[in-house]
Amino acid sequence: MVKNYLNKKNILITGVTSGIGKILTECLSSYGANIIMLSKNEAELDAMYDEMIKKDKTDPLILKCDLEKLNEENASKMSKIVQENYANLDAVIFNAAILGKMSDIESYDQTTWEKILKVNLTSTFLMAKNLLPLLKESINPRIIFTSSSVAKKAKAFWGAYSVSKAGLNALSEIISDEVESVSSIKVFNFNPKATRSKLRSLAYPAENHKIIKQPVDLIDYYLWMLSDESSSSNKIYIEYGDDLTSK
Repeated sequence: MVKNYLNKKNILITGVTSGIGKILTECLSSYGANIIMLSKNEAELDAMYDEMIKKDKTDPLILKCDLEKLNEENASKMSKIVQENYANLDAVIFNAAILGKMSDIESYDQTTWEKILKVNLTSTFLMAKNLLPLLKESINPRIIFTSSSVAKKAKAFWGAYSVSKAGLNALSEIISDEVESVSSIKVFNFNPKATRSKLRSLAYPAENHKIIKQPVDLIDYYLWMLSDESSSSNKIYIEYGDDLTSK
C-alpha cells in the first residue's frame, strides 16, 4: 500500500491503547488516516496523539471514555465532538472489549455479567446509533465490528463475553439490513481469531503466546474492508484466513 492510501480519511477506533486497537491505530495513521482514538487511558492516549502528530502529520482526535459508563447523553455528545472537528466520518472500528472472567453460568455473578454486556454490546449500540448520521455523509463509509469464534459457537465458561459477541453479530446484521437501501454504508463483522493480546492471555493463561500471530498480521484485512474494492463484496462476516478476492 502507498503511504497516503487512507489520506484524510476520518476513522474512529475504540480500545486504541493496547493490543489490536493500538497496532491498528498506528498503522492506519501511517497510511494518512485521521484517527479518532477512544479509550479510558488518558496518559496513553496523549502519548499516542503526540507520536502521530510528530510522525504522520495527521489530524487525530482524543475521545477519553469509559465504555462502562457510556449513556445516551454521552454518546450524543461524542458524536457532536466528532462533527465539530471533521466534515464527516469515514469509518468506525468497534474493537474494544473485555473478557470479565471464565466461569460456569451457575457461578457467574450479575455485576460482572452486566459490566461485560455494557462494555462490549450496549456501548457499541449507543455509539453506532449516534454516529450513523455522520457516516452517511461519507462517500464509502464503513462500520467494522469485532467478532469472535465463540459468537457463533458458544462454549462452556465463556459466559457474558460469548453472549455479548453473539449480540454484536445480530447488531451488525440489523444495521447492515437497515442501511443497505438508504446509504452507501458497508458493514463488516471481523473475527481476527487467535491473536496475541491481553484478552487472549487472560482466556488462555497456559498458552505459549509466542506461537500466536501478532496484531500486525491483521492489517491487510482491515485495509481491504476500508477499501473501495470491498464495496462490491456480499460478505458481512470476515474471518482471518478468508480469501478476500472472492465475493
